[in-house]
Amino acid sequence: MTTTMNSVDVTEEKGIERPRLPWLRDDFGFRLRWRLAFAAVATALVILIGSTANSHGQYVITAVLIWALVASTLNIVFGLAGQLALGQGAFFTVGAYIGVLGTGRWGWSGWLSLFVAGAAAAILTWLLGAVIFRAKGLYFALLTTGLALVAYEVAGVWTPVTGGTAGLSTSGPIELGGAAKPFMLEPFSIEDPTEYLALAAILLAALCVAVSVTRRRKTGASWVAIREDEVLAASVGISVAREKRLAFVVASALVAMVGVIFGHWMGYILPENFTFATASFGPLAMVVIGGSGTVLGPIIGAVIVTGMPEIFRDLQDLSALAYGALLLVVMLVMPGGIVGLAKSAGTWLTSRRRSTTSGVVADGG
Repeated sequence: MTTTMNSVDVTEEKGIERPRLPWLRDDFGFRLRWRLAFAAVATALVILIGSTANSHGQYVITAVLIWALVASTLNIVFGLAGQLALGQGAFFTVGAYIGVLGTGRWGWSGWLSLFVAGAAAAILTWLLGAVIFRAKGLYFALLTTGLALVAYEVAGVWTPVTGGTAGLSTSGPIELGGAAKPFMLEPFSIEDPTEYLALAAILLAALCVAVSVTRRRKTGASWVAIREDEVLAASVGISVAREKRLAFVVASALVAMVGVIFGHWMGYILPENFTFATASFGPLAMVVIGGSGTVLGPIIGAVIVTGMPEIFRDLQDLSALAYGALLLVVMLVMPGGIVGLAKSAGTWLTSRRRSTTSGVVADGG
C-alpha cells in the first residue's frame, strides 16, 4: 500500500516504510529539487562574481572551474569506484587536440568536436579496459600513468598533426597567424572570457547534480561497493570487471569533452599544458585534498590547488611552500579530505547535542 506522509512518499511493505525513488535524495537527505535549486543559485552567484571581476580574476575563476570539472570526472573512477587511474591527463589531452583541430583545421562545430572527443575516448578506454583492468592497485596506476606520458610525448613529436612544441591554435597552424576562432555551440557562440566562465560554471553544476544522483542509483552503489571490497561486491552479484570498466569509460569520455572546452578557452595549446604533473597528478591532488568520493570535494580541491597559486602569484615562493605544507597536512591528518573532516565534525557535534539533550531529559525525569 502506498501512502503520503509529511510530503514524503513511502511504500509500506510488511510493516516497513521504504522511501520511493531513494536516489532522489543524497546522503544528507536533501531532495533532488533542493540540490537543483542550490546548484542554480551557486552557478548564478559564480557567474555574477566572475562578470564583475577584472580579466585576471575571470581567468582564475574559469581555471578553477575547468580543473574542478577535470577533478570531478576523476572522482568518478577514483573516488567512487576506487580505481587509482592516473591516465585522465591522456584523455584530457586527446580531447583538447581534437577540439582545436576540429575548429582550426576541419571547420567542425563545437557539438561535433565534443561528440568525436567523447566517443574516441570511450572507445579507446573500453578497448584498453580489457587489458589494463587485469592489473590491480599500483600496477593499474602505473599502466594508466603510462597512458598520460605517451599522450604528452605524442603531442610533442607528432608535429604534422599537433604542431609539436610550437603548439596549435583554433585558428589553424601557428605560423599562419590569425585570431582564435570562437567555440560554436549552435545556436550559441562562446568567445568572450565571461562566456567561457558561464559555460564552465553551468557544466560543473550539471555534473555535480548528475554525480549526486548516480551515487544513489544501482550503478553508483555498485561502484562504491567495489571500492569498499571487491570480493564482497562480487559475492552479492555485482559484475566487478564490467562496473570498473564502465566507470573508467564514463570518466574518460567526460574528461575528453572537458578537454575540448579547455582547448577553445586557451585559444592555442602546447604540450606543456598537458604534463603529467598538471593534467594527471594535479586533479588527483584536488580529489584527495577536497575529499574523494564526495561531490563537493573535487571543487574544494580545485579552489586550493588551482586558485591559491594564481591568487598569490606575487608571492610565488611562499605560495609553493604553503601549498606543499597543506598537501602534507591533508594527507597525514585528514585522509578523508576537507569534506571528510567537515562530516566528522558534524557527526561529533550532533552526537554531543544528543547526549546533552538526553542528560537534560534524564535529570528532569
